[in-house]
Amino acid sequence: MKIACIGIGAVGSIIARELKKTDFDVDLYSRRASSGFTIYENGEYITYNHPVKTMAEARGQRYDIIFVASKATALEDLKPVIPAVSHEGTEVILCQNGMGYDSWFQNSIPAVVYISGQKKEDHIEHFRDSRLIIPDAPRRHLDRLIEHSEQDENIHLEINKDPEFEKLRYEKLLINLGVNTITALSRNTARIFRDPEITALTEALLKEGQAVINQKSRIITDDFIDASIRLFQSYPDHMGTSMYYDVMNDTATEYEFIQKYFHDNKNDLETPVLDVTYTLLKGYAIGRGKN
Repeated sequence: MKIACIGIGAVGSIIARELKKTDFDVDLYSRRASSGFTIYENGEYITYNHPVKTMAEARGQRYDIIFVASKATALEDLKPVIPAVSHEGTEVILCQNGMGYDSWFQNSIPAVVYISGQKKEDHIEHFRDSRLIIPDAPRRHLDRLIEHSEQDENIHLEINKDPEFEKLRYEKLLINLGVNTITALSRNTARIFRDPEITALTEALLKEGQAVINQKSRIITDDFIDASIRLFQSYPDHMGTSMYYDVMNDTATEYEFIQKYFHDNKNDLETPVLDVTYTLLKGYAIGRGKN
């Protein structure tokens, strides 16, 4: 079985490291070729000498499983690329924040991603978790990988099927709305969730997002809002979010797939906190020549 992992950043590096422990044929791709990558976790730097190629070097390859771990902002560029390295039965695992891109790829499988890390100039800092949650359905190739991984105690990537995937995906989307919005706009790390005024603002934003999601059915409970705040407060003080690092590094954010998704689907609901925060993030995108 042939597997590809595209995007060797904060998420993709962890997926790639674990895939390389399997007995399958695994190729790694990123925007820049390299001889490997370094991950810092548990106070230790470890370099993995797994070659990373550019997508131009994938010509002629056909993969059974493709993990797309690049940011959602890169998916537009990958639209014509993925079909060129796929066959009719290729399963494409989308490991991005947000929603709104599932239909862009044939046989796509969206994943709720619980892998927290930061890509720095010469290494990736892995903070916590190594888990993907996918819809509960039979998969020809992915099921083989899951079975193999579960039988090998050295492989620490969890790929869990869940019959309540839709609920879990909306919960993760709401988490991203809260933690990414507040850290990006404040240009600060998780330590800000120790401040009661920041916590109150975050809670108000989460409740507006909850109302947007729950317009058709009561998917998100009030208990989840409380649990989300506790989760944010449990993060290490120095831990950032993907959108925080984007703003600090003056790169494109995934606001179109998170904050804009909520804003576009709010209908007649009054969402003052969402409206302001979405508009400010849109302003950041416009400032970078995007809209």
